[in-house]
Amino acid sequence: MIVMPQSYSPSTIERRFKVINELNVRGAVYLVVYDENAPVAAIIKADLSDFGGQARHEIVASLELVRRDQCENIFSVRDFWQNTDALQVEGVVVAKAVQGVGLATVLYESLVLNAGIILMSDNTHYAGGKALWQKIAQSSTKLTVFVLDTEEGKFYPYDGTRVSYNGVSIPEAEIWSIHPDQTKHGVILVAEDAKKHAQVAA
Repeated sequence: MIVMPQSYSPSTIERRFKVINELNVRGAVYLVVYDENAPVAAIIKADLSDFGGQARHEIVASLELVRRDQCENIFSVRDFWQNTDALQVEGVVVAKAVQGVGLATVLYESLVLNAGIILMSDNTHYAGGKALWQKIAQSSTKLTVFVLDTEEGKFYPYDGTRVSYNGVSIPEAEIWSIHPDQTKHGVILVAEDAKKHAQVAA
């Protein structure tokens, strides 16, 4: 279970994180920050809040990641992105107060577009993660989502081409297997910059 910390101190933000995006949500300014060493990304309030008498940045969304060379389940995708950091999403948490405004999608988009990262889904398809990837595929105009079979080393439709996933363009049975079914364990979703794939058919 991913547990989101409540806040970061200004010194922690300055020391560990790079600000990769800024956004306005319901009249408040938020910063998207990324620690490439952890790796972890978060959305924090730009203004400081009081936490037990200390001025700190409140965290409203957090994304835990695993670098491709540290996760044995995705070793087979190394050759696809030799010069790009490809990270697997371990889990994302959004505070209840700001759920429903698309902060998870903003985190994904900020990492791909502003930090030059390729994002990959986990091999385990939980309902929440599945719903988020479907939402991103359907609604994000900045990302293109592909389906990759890591066991075969091929993108869907597995004939040397790529077809983007828009939430309905690829049969769900080709992507998801629900526990305890493991037939699609090797299948992951991949999010890349849509500008790089403008000609890819959906």
